[in-house]
Amino acid sequence: MVAPSARRSPDLTTDSAFAQGRAETFRYHEDLYESTPLGAANSWLLEPDQLVLKALTLCGGANPIQAFDLGAGVGRHTIPMAKGLAAGSKVTAVDVIPSAIAHLKANCAAAGVSDMVTPVVGDLEKFTFDTSMAAGLIVGFSAVEHVGSITAMRGLLYQCAAATAPGGLVALGIFADRIEELADGTIRPALVEFELNSTTVHSLLDEVFSSWIVEYAHTGAEHVPEERDGIPYKLESTLIQFIGRRPR
Repeated sequence: MVAPSARRSPDLTTDSAFAQGRAETFRYHEDLYESTPLGAANSWLLEPDQLVLKALTLCGGANPIQAFDLGAGVGRHTIPMAKGLAAGSKVTAVDVIPSAIAHLKANCAAAGVSDMVTPVVGDLEKFTFDTSMAAGLIVGFSAVEHVGSITAMRGLLYQCAAATAPGGLVALGIFADRIEELADGTIRPALVEFELNSTTVHSLLDEVFSSWIVEYAHTGAEHVPEERDGIPYKLESTLIQFIGRRPR
């Protein structure tokens, strides 16, 4: 059963549906970052996701690289990337929320990695990579799905592939099949920029990275307790994890 109050009106345009989802993305993250410091217990800001740590291990080597953290937030992955990559490496950290980047700058300073990190306020749907510096690592965890359409997501993934140096890695954690379950068992659509299913994600990854070496791939269910307007719910989704290496 879908709660009537949570349904998007069938006459909503794509633009207005996106606007609702984008407003919720800002609200949720701004509230979280203001109330929960990086590394806080009982939050997903406690530590980096294992996907990113695995990608850092796969990078290896003593040579410095250019890396990108897409959807960087307050530095949950940016800081471990800066600390885990070879000396002299640089990390460009991109997020659409200005307050997130402000927190990221402060967190990078506290961690002593400001000289390695270039913070950028930018919408991933409009972001373009600097082609003068091929990337040794591109990370996008809960990032590439925060655009306006599957067409935009496809374009961003192709950009990631093209921006990666031979032998470089792209590490992605993409959430799909998102729904919200209320305490009484009522199911409603998640308030996101656009609806995305896991079958489409797998097809896109196969399309964009068809010639790449798959270093890691895993798909599993995720359940996260959340709250909006004082009402608790459980955000249920499928997390598709992928690490690919561009052939040399």
